[in-house]
Amino acid sequence: MSLGSAASFMITGPATKITNLGALKIVLGMKRFIFYLAFVMVFSLFTGLIVNLIF
Repeated sequence: MSLGSAASFMITGPATKITNLGALKIVLGMKRFIFYLAFVMVFSLFTGLIVNLIF
C-alpha cells in the first residue's frame, strides 16, 4: 500500500464509522450531513494524491 493510500484510509476510517455517521446525521441535519460526506471524500482523495506526490 502506498503512503497516500494509507493516509487517505486513516482519514476516512474514523470519519465514516457508522456510529459517528448516525450521530452526525442527527446533529447536522441531512443537507449538512451530505456536505460532510462529500468533504471527507474529496479531502481524503486530495490528501492521498498530495502525499503520493511528496513521498
